[in-house]
Amino acid sequence: MATVEVVPVSDIEAEWAISTFENHFESINEGSGGPDVSNIGAGQATADDNDRDNFNMSNGDIEGGVATSITIYTNGLMAGNRPEVFITIGGMPLLVEIVLLETTQSWKTNTLGSLSWDQNDVNNLTVGYRAIVPDEKDSHTIKTCYAVITYTPGAVGYEHDFLGIPAANIDSIMGIPTANIDNICGL
Repeated sequence: MATVEVVPVSDIEAEWAISTFENHFESINEGSGGPDVSNIGAGQATADDNDRDNFNMSNGDIEGGVATSITIYTNGLMAGNRPEVFITIGGMPLLVEIVLLETTQSWKTNTLGSLSWDQNDVNNLTVGYRAIVPDEKDSHTIKTCYAVITYTPGAVGYEHDFLGIPAANIDSIMGIPTANIDNICGL
């Protein structure tokens, strides 16, 4: 299995009241190298209950393969209730879970497994957060967010049909493993 990291690259919804930058994604897109001093935040004091910040993610190359799981990494802290994280592909919700943030800054993960995503699905991935701050002292602070996609790479080597036989059914040609063949007579 291989992995690829993706980070927020643009805002879809930017409803949380507090952001270090005008574009909210810029406040949390440090990836696994983060977090830095920027963040997004939501609180009852700024009337953010049920507000959402939702982000398009960068395109991660799964090498013509199949994505089998995604793990969302969230760094932040909370007071009172905890926020929800959600994952969508093309607007279709696939995961909605509480992020188990603590009162001190920490990393938390949410994982969605048993996937069979292609490159188009990965390219249409969005990740977002919904504020759950109904009480006076509730607040959420997200310092950084990124996702790690686990995938099985596609076939390597010669990938064309040969004499009408699909490449997936050919292990070798004249004793040469297809993984070692880039082309046949320039094809």
